Amino acid sequence: MRPSSATYRPADERAVSEIMGVTMLLAMVISTMAGVVVVMQPFMEDLTDNRDWAAGSVAATQFNDRLLVAAESPPGTGIVVNSQHVSDTIKPLRNAEIWQISADLFGHERTKVSLENGRFNVTSLNGTASIVEVQTKDGSETWTLQDGEGENSTTLSMQDWMIVDVRDSSDELIHRWVQIPLDGVQLRTPLTEGTFQVNLVNGARIEQLPNQPIEVQSYPRLDYERTLDGGLRVSVVLIDVEISGIERSVDQSLDVESRGALLFFDHEARNLKMMPEFTGADNPESRYLRHWTDAYDIHRATGESSEYVGFGPNGRVSGAEGMTLYPASQDFHLDVILQQVVVQ
Repeated sequence: MRPSSATYRPADERAVSEIMGVTMLLAMVISTMAGVVVVMQPFMEDLTDNRDWAAGSVAATQFNDRLLVAAESPPGTGIVVNSQHVSDTIKPLRNAEIWQISADLFGHERTKVSLENGRFNVTSLNGTASIVEVQTKDGSETWTLQDGEGENSTTLSMQDWMIVDVRDSSDELIHRWVQIPLDGVQLRTPLTEGTFQVNLVNGARIEQLPNQPIEVQSYPRLDYERTLDGGLRVSVVLIDVEISGIERSVDQSLDVESRGALLFFDHEARNLKMMPEFTGADNPESRYLRHWTDAYDIHRATGESSEYVGFGPNGRVSGAEGMTLYPASQDFHLDVILQQVVVQ
């Protein structure tokens, strides 16, 4: 039998060879895995961002729903929110919106109230306005007009809601003007680059991704409807959310409590004027106006604006002078309610 031609190798040499082979294999595996990690890192970051964005959006939606439920509850009652995401990321938005709403309430007078530089200016078309009363939660002041017009300042605080009632010589309430500042909350979710923000203001939910325009997911509660007798009813439900004494607790819970509701209008009215003012560089004003007055623009473009029923611009088409209800000559019932909620 022919002997094998293989060279004999000692055991220690064979062991060294195997170790080197395993080392080279491990080096190749590690290099490949490192390459995969580098290639996949952007995808993993996007996946993480999508997960965090979804979690933040869901948490904001649920928290907004709880705010609205608490707002409808009797004073002193509310809901406990157990959400670590909400507790860790909630921030106050002070004076996020300021609403001015006014309407004529009696007779055929047209009255106008304006506030500029801390002074009230009151005018009436037919000169029947006689007495002006300014009310806040701290008290009230009264002053008289000459020939249906005049201006005056007040020593009352303007930091909270204000009511200006205009009466004629018979002490009949002919006009009411209210100013209502609203606070809201913001939830912030850190992403790989920037922060995902959700503003919960006045019942609306406004989302914004980094370097992207805002998206209004839900709008404030402003609506009109036909009544059974063929009339019109306008309903404005505002909500003010105050953050009070936020303290981190062990269970990361928040108390959302109702502070009751204030009724500013429950009257037959006409000549409605609504002037919402928004803070912030990228605010939702243009989107709100488009949502509320799009139908008016369509009727106006088709030449059928005389038959239009709904909200539209008060004066200039741009909406710079606020909104009103069309047809302007028709009386309607006006309800304006402020719901007050505190988060602590």
